[in-house]
Amino acid sequence: MRRLLGSPEVRVLLFYGAHAPAEVEPAERDALWQRMRRYLKEPAVRDPGDHTDFDTGEFRDDQRRTLLVIEESS
Repeated sequence: MRRLLGSPEVRVLLFYGAHAPAEVEPAERDALWQRMRRYLKEPAVRDPGDHTDFDTGEFRDDQRRTLLVIEESS
């Protein structure tokens, strides 16, 4: 995950609730990584009442371009 977020060649889309998907620009990706990394550990580290979760998917097209999709839920 960290490698994909760090690559400017990878397109990253963030889905959050009912909001339209947002493209995450390379300059914003480190902040996203800092926000999500604690939830990707097993078991996830959560504060009481925190129901945040992240699901991810990696997709490649015929030209081997990569799309990383991240869904954030709370």
